[in-house]
Amino acid sequence: MENRFKTEEEIYLLSEHVHPLDKGFELFRLNYRQNDWAEADHVADHILNMAERSYNSRQKWGDVVPLNQMLKHPLIFYFGYGYLAKSIVLQKQGLFDRAREYIAQYADLGWYEHATDEDIQEIERFKGLAVANGYAVDLLSGNKEILKEYNKFLQENDEEILPGLITIFEAANINEWNIDEYYSYIPDQLETFSSFEDLGNRVYYVKLLHQLAIYNINQQRYGVAMNDILNYLQTAVTMDLYREFITTIAMFETVRPFATTKQLTKYQNILQGVYSHEKNISSYIYADDICSFQSRC
Repeated sequence: MENRFKTEEEIYLLSEHVHPLDKGFELFRLNYRQNDWAEADHVADHILNMAERSYNSRQKWGDVVPLNQMLKHPLIFYFGYGYLAKSIVLQKQGLFDRAREYIAQYADLGWYEHATDEDIQEIERFKGLAVANGYAVDLLSGNKEILKEYNKFLQENDEEILPGLITIFEAANINEWNIDEYYSYIPDQLETFSSFEDLGNRVYYVKLLHQLAIYNINQQRYGVAMNDILNYLQTAVTMDLYREFITTIAMFETVRPFATTKQLTKYQNILQGVYSHEKNISSYIYADDICSFQSRC
């Protein structure tokens, strides 16, 4: 069988030197990026099961093999991340009440016995994430009254601004809100967001563009929406985001009649660039799935 080129992620996931919990962490991030929520749910369950087995083993046998020498994070992190992952999957499926149950789980990790200073830092960090994600679930479920409070929270927590804006516009799109008062400062921030180089923020950036494109189409700002779509496509080509890539192309086609010559030219150039990229469009669609259990969000 032909030996196709393996990505850095695949090499990492296949490595014998990486702890299965860390592989689960990376695999969930991969599924988040691809919007593969069914697979993400399996991975989240796997993370929690492995973390519980490791914790019970340590409670029974002690640190025969010091866990923190094998793991990238303290063991408590994987409990928090597993609960966080479950809440994200349920949130994306519109199951907001069930998502709140998991948010409550990582809001209170104080049951963890013999916590070190590093463990306590993780416990406090997840408590803060629970506050942010509690706002997100309330907004997505239609509680517009907390929008001003949430916006104030974002201004006071810089690290939450980018994922928070995704939530705001996703909530607006789901609930058919007009939130132009919050949109007015977005265009100035997009240039800053586009300059972020780390993968996590680049994923957030394109997801924000995707939601902004939907919002601007709903507000009949077709020219602005097309620029959001084109900026999304230009970035997503290099990021293995095939699911959203395809839906964003479909979105562009619905507003193509409003495109300027310049926008159409940019669109064609992006699509042509896909084929010259080291991973062409077919590999995004037909690439073999990585087995889940060979191993902010």
